[in-house]
Amino acid sequence: MQTQFINKMSKVEAGFHMLMLLSLADGKVQQSESAVVIDFLNDHFDGQLDLIREQAFLRALPAEEHEKHFCETAEHFYTISNQDERHTLTHFAMEVAMADDDMQSIENKLINILYDTWDIE
Repeated sequence: MQTQFINKMSKVEAGFHMLMLLSLADGKVQQSESAVVIDFLNDHFDGQLDLIREQAFLRALPAEEHEKHFCETAEHFYTISNQDERHTLTHFAMEVAMADDDMQSIENKLINILYDTWDIE
């Protein structure tokens, strides 16, 4: 069950959360991963996102809650987006996961969750 917080997220907020969780998945955010997240924001930022607050939330979120938050956010994004927007975000998600040229098993798991949740083949 999604929280009120997640239900109020915009597409940009949800996308940012998912991409940041992917970049945090292996325990450290690489500069190359951050560059992909910045590219996403440059393409989609609508001025309504408090980056400092969102980053603080994600950094404070216990690691054992990352997957649950990722799943809930992916489900929410699905309900507020169209197919093209989901394909765009999966493109950015794959870029984040491969940005350091080493997809870790947890990153692969999150990517698979995204594809399964959005029924992408």
